Amino acid sequence: MNKNAPLTIGVIGSGVIGTLTAYTLKKKNYSVSLFDENLPGTQTSMGNAGTFAHYACIPINSEDNFKKIPFLLFSDSSPLSIQWKNLFSIYPWLIKFLQNCSKEKVNNIITQLSIILQKASIANNNLFNEINFGSLINNNETLYLYETEKDFLRDKKNNDLRKSKNIDLTEISSREINEIEPNLNKNFYRGTLFKGSKFTTNPLKFVNKIYEEFLKNNGKFFNKKIIKIKNEENKIIIQDNLNDSYKFDKLIICTGSFSNKLTNMLGETFPMISERGYHLMYNDCKNIISRPISVVNQGMYYIPMEEGLRAAGTVEIGLNDKIINTKRTNWMHKNTISNFNINNDPNKVWLGYRPTLPDSLPVIGKSKNNENIIYNFGHQHLGLTLATISGEIILNIIEDKKNKDFESLSPNRFN
Repeated sequence: MNKNAPLTIGVIGSGVIGTLTAYTLKKKNYSVSLFDENLPGTQTSMGNAGTFAHYACIPINSEDNFKKIPFLLFSDSSPLSIQWKNLFSIYPWLIKFLQNCSKEKVNNIITQLSIILQKASIANNNLFNEINFGSLINNNETLYLYETEKDFLRDKKNNDLRKSKNIDLTEISSREINEIEPNLNKNFYRGTLFKGSKFTTNPLKFVNKIYEEFLKNNGKFFNKKIIKIKNEENKIIIQDNLNDSYKFDKLIICTGSFSNKLTNMLGETFPMISERGYHLMYNDCKNIISRPISVVNQGMYYIPMEEGLRAAGTVEIGLNDKIINTKRTNWMHKNTISNFNINNDPNKVWLGYRPTLPDSLPVIGKSKNNENIIYNFGHQHLGLTLATISGEIILNIIEDKKNKDFESLSPNRFN
């Protein structure tokens, strides 16, 4: 055995989390192989809102949502809803979620999210300087909109919390909103601009750019489905659907909402469900807005993408089935034509699966059953924002560099 040979690392999952993890490890001259049955960035990562949301420290866990559970079970017209038809399957997760809705637990989650988001902002800016993304990265800051004074005051507590966590934001008037975004179809009472926030105009191309850099650094990609993981003489052996086997010193699992399929092979199952996320594309509405806009009381996000206006946001707690809830997408479309002067139906309706744990924090750390296997999943609706810092955390774990700031992300918190 060549003692000077680089550490061999396999990364399963080529969404934004897995691709950036592979890229980060390859920069350190490790021998890195990336595996996925789909091409990089072509699943959930391609359909996100495109925002690098370092300000998004307020989790879906809250005392208010605890009280709203009966309503959320039967609502298709609220920012957060629960698939009642799958309640039996969701129930164990829901109980753990409710246990994390106390004031003390929520404040702790906000603190932990704030820490990782602050570090993510620095890591993302370093990435933007490292790779030439060109027009894929836009510096126009995210704008939150409030239709009424009541909506504004309801979110004031959240903005105060954000400020207490050193998130830089500016409140703007109705007149200022109309000056920077003149194509809105209604007058909004007040707005909040998140200073220094950025977005990508094409999430798929963003992942592909990182993937290209990974390949330039001699990273390897295998378009294969991994169906078996086993340990052999302190090495990790994985097997694909064509019965080909690969041997590694370390293995990183980054398969999002589908990660339990692999962790089950290792004797570990995590309380993870899907934040089913929809988007609608309006290709005839390019340049209708200049920045990401959220209409807060609706839970809607609007993003000016390369191909047109993307209407996204909202959370539907459920499973990874492919059935589109047309009542929900119709509600999203109704909101969109209310907020903008749009007369046409969407060109595309899309559904993706955001992996969510009951405490709104990702799982990043070593498997309790095999220290050579490391988990990196469960980033809910913050995958794009947290991908770069997550890759750096994985690198630190491999190099035995401990950081107390990230201990709360350990897989062992569910044991």
